[in-house]
Amino acid sequence: MNPIHLFIVCTLTVFSASSFAASDSINNQFKKIDRNKDGFLTRSEASIDPALWSKFIRYDQDKDGRLTLSEYHLYASK
Repeated sequence: MNPIHLFIVCTLTVFSASSFAASDSINNQFKKIDRNKDGFLTRSEASIDPALWSKFIRYDQDKDGRLTLSEYHLYASK
């Protein structure tokens, strides 16, 4: 393998690993906020994070009054 290809592979590996670590961190934050462990965040549960609470409606894409993990990822990745 030539040095340029090796550098590209190593760089992609580092970025991929950091992306997984960030995703895992977001998942763990979600689990901590989800007090009743039902897989959703209610506005009441979100009150532990004032920034999330104030933006809750914006990230509740389906307007069902709760955030899924994917909706929370949108909030937490910004």
